[in-house]
Amino acid sequence: MQKLMAVVLGGVADHAVEGLGRRTPLQVARTPNLDHLAMLGGCGLYHPTLIGEPVTPDYSLFVMLGNPPEIYPGRAAFEAVARGVKLEEGRIYHLAEPVYVEDGVLVEMRPFESEEEEGEFFAFLSENVDHVVRLDKGLYLVMSESHVSCTHPGVAGARVEDSCLSDMAKLPEQWSGNLRRIEKGLQPINRLLFFGCGRYTSFSGPKLRMKLFFYTDSMFFYGMMKWMGCEAVFEPSSNIRSWLIGAFSKAAKMLGDYDGIFIYTDYIHRLNIQAKAWRRVEVIEEMDAAFNMVLESMVTEDILIMVTSDITLPSAGNRPCSGLPVPVIIMGEGVRRGASAKFDEALAASGSLGILRGKELLLTLHSYMGYFCSF
Repeated sequence: MQKLMAVVLGGVADHAVEGLGRRTPLQVARTPNLDHLAMLGGCGLYHPTLIGEPVTPDYSLFVMLGNPPEIYPGRAAFEAVARGVKLEEGRIYHLAEPVYVEDGVLVEMRPFESEEEEGEFFAFLSENVDHVVRLDKGLYLVMSESHVSCTHPGVAGARVEDSCLSDMAKLPEQWSGNLRRIEKGLQPINRLLFFGCGRYTSFSGPKLRMKLFFYTDSMFFYGMMKWMGCEAVFEPSSNIRSWLIGAFSKAAKMLGDYDGIFIYTDYIHRLNIQAKAWRRVEVIEEMDAAFNMVLESMVTEDILIMVTSDITLPSAGNRPCSGLPVPVIIMGEGVRRGASAKFDEALAASGSLGILRGKELLLTLHSYMGYFCSF
């Protein structure tokens, strides 16, 4: 039975960009290592739901790992579990982020000048909001009595609907620290935006048939793995090439003890470079350089290699996510090779894997690895 080496590069898929000659960053980037994997294996497309339906990165990964949508507890739960926050069964939680909004447009996210200033703001918030927990600088967990609709457009420059404004959303306008910020020539913090809402329940989904080890630089994904009861390590990344090389090195040493290693990075999402297509090209090339190690040591008949992304992240239009599928490579013993000579969204569409939806990607990996039982 083959071992699995799965790598999910968050945020590498995009729409065609005018400034790149109506091509995507993946099409423009020089990716000789990923392209070689594409030539050795089969390519296709993946989407967790219906093609065209936008989803968030956490939901895409949630479904990719075979979880039924009805047990999805919301990103707020994953962020909290990752940090060791104890949640109450059946309660509703959401995330709140302080921002500056002008004329209905999101201008700046988490605009704090210092840790001390953010601490003052959180103290003010705690006095006026029940059941609020600080998860990170400018990221708060709030328990609610009912579901809270997402009001966070996800990217600066996007419009915030006036209909989404509640008393809690406008609470930062009353913070006295804004007077000091304005005197310094800084923008005030005037809104709380909400996202990631869900009702928390303990994990009740199907257990993974494979014994996988998860390695990630993503806090929400680390929380998801802890919630699912999986073995996982969180390792922050500041240089993505070095981080991936370190991840591949650890994977090579650990494959003997597991059925597979699953690596996920949300580096591009955290860089906040969504509207900077050329910067994304540079990051993709840095990622590709690390895959030289995979080609040198993991292209064997004993290892099944899978590379994909989480969501399509459009550079234009001020949208946090798109409903277009992402490219996927599967390379290993028995995989039907296709004609793809490059790992990108367009050529993957004509590959031998076709379009995989929902848990079909995981089932396809099961088939190539030799698992003959479905969920």
